[in-house]
Amino acid sequence: MSLDGVYIVTRWIHFSALYLMFGISIYVECLTPGAFRPASRSRTRLMLHGCTIVACVCAGVLLCLQAGQMGNGWPDAFDPSTWLAVLGTSFGRVWRWQLGLSGLALLCVLTGLGRQRHGILPVLSTLMLLCMAFVGHAASHKGYVNAIAGVNQAVHLFSGAYWLGCLIPLLWTMAYLKTAHRQDVIRTHIRFSSIGHFAVIAVVVSGLVNIGLVLGAWPLQWSSIYQRLLLVKIMLVGLMTLLALVNRYVLVPRMNGDSTNAVDMFARLVGVEIALGLGVLGLVSWFATLEPV
Repeated sequence: MSLDGVYIVTRWIHFSALYLMFGISIYVECLTPGAFRPASRSRTRLMLHGCTIVACVCAGVLLCLQAGQMGNGWPDAFDPSTWLAVLGTSFGRVWRWQLGLSGLALLCVLTGLGRQRHGILPVLSTLMLLCMAFVGHAASHKGYVNAIAGVNQAVHLFSGAYWLGCLIPLLWTMAYLKTAHRQDVIRTHIRFSSIGHFAVIAVVVSGLVNIGLVLGAWPLQWSSIYQRLLLVKIMLVGLMTLLALVNRYVLVPRMNGDSTNAVDMFARLVGVEIALGLGVLGLVSWFATLEPV
């Protein structure tokens, strides 16, 4: 596989791991009622630890791949002197933080840190995701526009990570709907949904602002692969929004009546929503290797 191909796949895995790490942390520690939190932690612990480890490994691999892209291909990807040179660039200055925070998160997972990790991982995942707002096309501007683009990209990432990242623990904890924790699960879903409305709006609005800052126009140039892929991304986000609306305003009211069919359909549509979201992250990772024209 080419260097760019490996970079796209690694970046996609890294984004997915960060989104999941952030989503699980927020869903369990901030949205879940105290009485249900131990069960929710137990249900999602392996996934949280796994995505934290993956995010840490990918952060290191991405530095090597970035060195290869900035240098002369694969030889420079394995050259420590090139790594150091990359760490001296604008990308590298941000990536130092990414690597440091990833190391702390990995240490937190591997050592346990007792109950403290429950409060530490949400903070670390937030900071690791924030770092991603200041690399890539959104960070290619100058002056005050660069600051605006960075803040907008941060909003885009956090709202997207909340939306997609929380869907997976939501899906996993649905098994408790048939237990004594049913009301706690429903209460958690309601909290997620209430904030989710704002997250979906923020994803759409910040995405439109990104298009304006990066392209300056609606992506209608079919000769540009970047713009064609951007249109596909817009359509995928539109489908995710439609599914979210169906889940919230059609199926959730039926679930309150203890409808098994509604619960099953809700779970299926959430699964489709997750698959579409992963597709969006794949396109975002591909964008990083293309000129935004």
